[in-house]
Amino acid sequence: MIIGLFGGTFDPIHNGHIQAASSAHRILKLDKVIMVPAGDPYLKRTKLMASPKERCHMVSLAIQEIPFLEVSDIEIFRSGPSYTIDTVRELKRNGDEVIVLLGADSITEMDKWEDPDSLHSECEVVGLTRPGFQIDESKPYLSRQRKYSLRMIEVNSPAISSTKVRNLIQNGLDVAELVPQGVNQYIQKERLYHLLA
Repeated sequence: MIIGLFGGTFDPIHNGHIQAASSAHRILKLDKVIMVPAGDPYLKRTKLMASPKERCHMVSLAIQEIPFLEVSDIEIFRSGPSYTIDTVRELKRNGDEVIVLLGADSITEMDKWEDPDSLHSECEVVGLTRPGFQIDESKPYLSRQRKYSLRMIEVNSPAISSTKVRNLIQNGLDVAELVPQGVNQYIQKERLYHLLA
């Protein structure tokens, strides 16, 4: 099988994530896409608001009716920082081919990752861009593009960010158009991202 690995903090997961994963599934002809919430995202620890289990549960709610999307808690229960290379190696043990799906902005940060060179040697990394999105032509991106011949694909996903969703919730605004219905209901029920009164 050819598996797309789509990791992230998903704090919370939103419609942009779902549409990007769906587009990548179609364009790359993947058998399935596994959404992997980071258990301990060492580069974003200070920005997290929901717990690993809450973020994982939101992903499962978001994808429950999409047959080619799965959620994995592989990083939630692994101790220590969440390294993509460890997850790729674990998924490949079954003999599957793994393609790591990354937002184009994440590619420029890969030099801060744990062992990015080994990641490239273990699997293909594909960058996802939105229509009209200008690829960052900064030095880190261009050097990585040249070194590894990164493939970029344009996915049909709206310009939504988890930060925007959290900010809207904190300001008492409705996010029903930005997140899957089950996720919105869970956020409201658990009062996630709401400012404490």
